[in-house]
Amino acid sequence: MTDFVLSDYLTKFQTSDKSDFVAVQNPSKELNVIIDRLAVSPEQIDTDFETLESLIDLCQGFSHLNEKLQTQLSYLVSSSCKILCNDIQTILNGTSNYNETVELAPEWKRHLEEYGYIIHTILYYLKEDIHRAASRSSNLNRGRKSTNGNVETQVVEKFKSSCSQVTQLCETIIIILKTNFSRIFQTTPEKDLFIGLFTRPLFLLVEVEATIKVPALKHSIMQIIALSVRNHGQSSSVQDAILTNLTYFSHLSNFSAELLTMLSSEYNYPQLAEDILKDVSNRVFNAKDSTGPKSISNFLIKLSELLPVIMLRQMSSLIKLLNNSSITLRCSIVEACSNVVVKLANDSESYAHYKQQIGVLIELLEERFQDSNPYVRTKAIQGCLRIIDLNVKLNEERGNITSLAVRSLQDRSSLVRRNATKLLSKLLLKHPFNLIHGSQLRLSEWKTYLYVAEETLGRLLEEDAPAEAIQGDNSQVLNTEDISRMEEEAENVNTTNGNAILKARLMVSYYKDAIEFVESLHRSIELISNLLFSRNRNEVLEAMDFLVLCDAYDLEPSASAIKKMLHLVWVKGTNDEGTSISTHLIHCYKQLFLTAPDGSRNKERAVYISKNLINLTTGASAADLASLEKLLGLLYQENLIDEHIINVLWAIYNSSLNEDIPNRFTEEQIHGSIIILGMIALENHEIIIKNLNSLMDVGLGVAGSKDLILCKYSCIALERMVSRKEMTIHSAISETQEEVAVKKLYKKIVSNTKDIAFYPMCEQAINALFTISSKPDVVASDLIKEKTMMTFGKPESGDNSMMRDSDSRVISLSQLLFIVGQVAIKTLVYLEKCEAEFKKRKIQAEIQKGKEKDADKGADAVDESISKDKELEMIGDTNEDDFTDAIQFIKETELLYGESSLFRKFCPIIEEIVSNSTRFNDTMLQRTATLCMEKLMCISSKYCEKSLPLLITVMEKSPDPIVRSNAVLGLGDVAVCFNNLVDENTDYLYRRLHDDNLMVQRTCLMTVTFLILAGQVKVKGQLAEMAKCLENPDQGISDMCRLFFTELATKDNAIYNGFIDIFSNLSSDTMLKQDGFKKIIKFLLSFIEKERHQKQLCDKLCSRLKKCTSQEQWDDVAFVLNNIPYKNEKITAILGEGFKLVAARE
Repeated sequence: MTDFVLSDYLTKFQTSDKSDFVAVQNPSKELNVIIDRLAVSPEQIDTDFETLESLIDLCQGFSHLNEKLQTQLSYLVSSSCKILCNDIQTILNGTSNYNETVELAPEWKRHLEEYGYIIHTILYYLKEDIHRAASRSSNLNRGRKSTNGNVETQVVEKFKSSCSQVTQLCETIIIILKTNFSRIFQTTPEKDLFIGLFTRPLFLLVEVEATIKVPALKHSIMQIIALSVRNHGQSSSVQDAILTNLTYFSHLSNFSAELLTMLSSEYNYPQLAEDILKDVSNRVFNAKDSTGPKSISNFLIKLSELLPVIMLRQMSSLIKLLNNSSITLRCSIVEACSNVVVKLANDSESYAHYKQQIGVLIELLEERFQDSNPYVRTKAIQGCLRIIDLNVKLNEERGNITSLAVRSLQDRSSLVRRNATKLLSKLLLKHPFNLIHGSQLRLSEWKTYLYVAEETLGRLLEEDAPAEAIQGDNSQVLNTEDISRMEEEAENVNTTNGNAILKARLMVSYYKDAIEFVESLHRSIELISNLLFSRNRNEVLEAMDFLVLCDAYDLEPSASAIKKMLHLVWVKGTNDEGTSISTHLIHCYKQLFLTAPDGSRNKERAVYISKNLINLTTGASAADLASLEKLLGLLYQENLIDEHIINVLWAIYNSSLNEDIPNRFTEEQIHGSIIILGMIALENHEIIIKNLNSLMDVGLGVAGSKDLILCKYSCIALERMVSRKEMTIHSAISETQEEVAVKKLYKKIVSNTKDIAFYPMCEQAINALFTISSKPDVVASDLIKEKTMMTFGKPESGDNSMMRDSDSRVISLSQLLFIVGQVAIKTLVYLEKCEAEFKKRKIQAEIQKGKEKDADKGADAVDESISKDKELEMIGDTNEDDFTDAIQFIKETELLYGESSLFRKFCPIIEEIVSNSTRFNDTMLQRTATLCMEKLMCISSKYCEKSLPLLITVMEKSPDPIVRSNAVLGLGDVAVCFNNLVDENTDYLYRRLHDDNLMVQRTCLMTVTFLILAGQVKVKGQLAEMAKCLENPDQGISDMCRLFFTELATKDNAIYNGFIDIFSNLSSDTMLKQDGFKKIIKFLLSFIEKERHQKQLCDKLCSRLKKCTSQEQWDDVAFVLNNIPYKNEKITAILGEGFKLVAARE
């Protein structure tokens, strides 16, 4: 027997350098001797001093042993200790003689301490092996393949072997801790020291993240800690260890939560979890500490999922963390609240028991909607989203959450707005108003239901006078207490109508709740439709999905919002998951308009989809039609519009020929059909060619004469018969068909009509004429001559035309000038096409010559068309520059100044009409004359220079806003054609940004935006005028201006370069309010992101402070300096001194 003092051995081991422990000589022999001794009895461990010391030496030299001996040693110690514990437990359970156990207790204590120390030593070395293996393995596989496969395999095998040995020892420790120590250890310090032999190394072991990923080992360690707490009073030490681990090791958050769950559920010891939560709630974290709060947060979230009841009991303490500056902690408390609510509400019994507390937690989540940090607000919204997803009645809470979600749509953070949209989608999907009238939420219908219910209630109350005592205020939405009170009072009414009255009142309350919910959704649709053009792509996708959902529930405002969604077809870019906006838009529109009801046959499906597409054109603006055109092209490319749908559209279009069937289709539907067909023709021009006769008979026939809008869209479709991809000028139809089409177009253009719709029809007819005709210039000359004769010639006797009165001649003259202007601009385009075709044919000629030189392919080349060969030979001998010069000469000289020029004769007439608005005071005549002059100015720089002063005068002084708008557009076109002429006159253009008419302002802003972004005009000091539009009362102009500066910011530091000029002009503008000035400056500063630019801007503005002559000037400069992110002590000092200087000066 030896004298073993555990504390001495333990202290010596812990304080000594482990590398000083030498390897045992012949360890295999020593181990075999010990095995033989312990095989007799585990109590033989200390029968002589050599056996114990030899075993301790082997354990302390554990790292020097080979793997086989390590495994044998671990197994020997583990199995021997198990046998010893089983023997002790058997004796303790089998005898009630206290004296007998008292005699054996010291021996048991000594043996347990000896084995405990040995296990402690082995655990230490195994922990070191696991740490090294885990570290090496992670290094070898950190983002690259192992360079040495054998080394990696050895490391993995070593890790597995060490974990297996630790697991084996843990099983032994569990048996040890199940032993009753009350008769063995007389004092608590002795027992604590003994149990610490196991718990301390295991807490160190779990610091290695790889350890807790081994399920068997993790479970064993948790059992050991739980037993030490439950059976041996180690709560305090374990609590300290858990809190320490939570502070420094983030991977132990889930482990600690699972450990406390095991203690609470399997060992019926929830006190430790509650004590730890109390301690956590009182913790104060360093502002710079990020690991601690993050780990604590993960722990709280996991624990709320596993032990919701305990979390609920301690929530009053944990709520204090909501006042913590750490965002992570606040987020965790909010998420923990939602976890508790979800876990308890999923079970009907627990929900009934904790209903009041659940209500308090939901109120807490609602309060966090107003948290100062967007991430916390987002967590609150996400928590409410999970709660709404539960199948639980939350009448009052649902209303509050809906109102908060709608309000959150105006949040500054896109993350909050996006999640608020998700929450509203879930509220809509889970709405409780589908029990009586179905799930649809059309507001007008629900108001009708309410009206009927109130009528019924009023009638019942009139019939039953005693019931007046419970009438109350019908205008107030009833809550649960009101309903309970009504039930009690209804029981006291001794009439047969008591139940009927109660039911009627409940129905009124039900309908009022529904209407309040629907009205909230209407407000949300309005707000979400404004989010469709957010910079955040995820937010846009959520908004699109919500609007589609609203349409499914028949919410009225969704139709206009979905039409607004159409413009997203131009948006480029994708979200984080790679979904593009345009692709998702196609999916949404397919779901909304291209999906027929289930069970529909092909014909029914085609009719259904066709009518949906036609409805999209009803009431559509020019911008809507442009976006729809782009979208339909994408839908056609995706094969979502098939031949059946196209046939139905043609059938609707042709229905205008059947006058015998009245009112089968409306005018709008017939218009819509040809609009859609024209749009699809951009993708496949064969659609028009195959149905050319229909266009001739309907749009260019009698129906088109009666309905000029139909004729206009038919001309657009006819123009698209020629594919835009074709560069060459050729006819897509036969000469006969071309002749018929040209004659019909000719007739439409020269027709006499007072209908104002003539002008857009005429424009499209001339466009179609120049597209399909092989000789458009000849045809155009003839129609101008004929229209001139119709206008100025004498009517023949018996002619009942409209030329008999002067007003009709003015109308005809207006139409003539419009035709001249449109023909002029199309002639210019025609010449440019000729030039492009020449260049293309010249390239073909050069390629042809190269082929002819090839001996192998020479024979094939000769077989080409003879006429084409001759034409190419002629082109090949022509200089490209000569042809370009010839075209330029025609434009500059021949078209407007040639002796035989037709346009030349109209120039004096146009100038006389435009310059003499008093004499020629017809509004339409002035509009067409100005428009014609602008188009003629685009042809020749000489004529442009001559007419430019007149155009500027008209733009400045004309009383007609349409004339001014057209003048702005004309000046923009001239700037593109002859930049040098307009560059000195851009100030006149910028003045129209502040025109009295909103249409002129909008037109000018769009024109200037294009010219600047396209680089057509140089920006001098006029950007300040653009900046003032940011504060325009019209939201459309303000949004357009924001978009302009956003695009401008991407071009070579344009905003930084012009900021000082913008600031100077804004600061000196007395008409601009101070609040507007600050908003504009803040917006512009958001684009100056480079620190170098911020510093240079600060230096320039600091020098200005010294030159300020008034308080207002100093305040403006100081405001800019305070809003620039770049800061230094010099700026702060100058600001302080400058303010004092100005104050003293005053």
